[in-house]
Amino acid sequence: MSITRGIRTLGVLGAGQMGTGIALVSALRAKVPVLLHDRSPDQVKKGLSLVDKLLAKDVSKGRLTSEQSKEARDRLSIVDNLKGLRDVDMVVEAITWDYQAVSESLPLKQSIFASFAAELRPDTILATNTSSISITKIAASAIPEGLGAASEAGKQSAGRVVGIDAPISIMTCV
Repeated sequence: MSITRGIRTLGVLGAGQMGTGIALVSALRAKVPVLLHDRSPDQVKKGLSLVDKLLAKDVSKGRLTSEQSKEARDRLSIVDNLKGLRDVDMVVEAITWDYQAVSESLPLKQSIFASFAAELRPDTILATNTSSISITKIAASAIPEGLGAASEAGKQSAGRVVGIDAPISIMTCV
């Protein structure tokens, strides 16, 4: 049984440490199906390998049964592109500029959120896990071109964007 109320399917953009952690905890603890996307197939492989390793460790330590581990892993699916996330109830962006970057990029996040607003359902919650960029600046990029920020449609579109604090370090998962 899922413990979530309104989120029936979660999308996660970014299969790095943070994105993979969010996906794993959501699939394991919230018991919600998770669609994971990353532009790098290698990063997806690394992320899934980490998920498998963490689940196996929890089984070996008696924190999970094999069945619970398999159920959590089965809730995690990979999608090849943003269109694969079009039916999610909430999407969490958890990426950086590139895989070696420490800092985040406002132009990249603005581009991503403009794409989210264009590609995903109009009721999808658009979440960012940013720690250093203004949520207001990111939300402004979700307003379709030609709409004013003060218009009802502009407010509604920008109002879909939320910031989350997901301190899901791998240590929490281990």
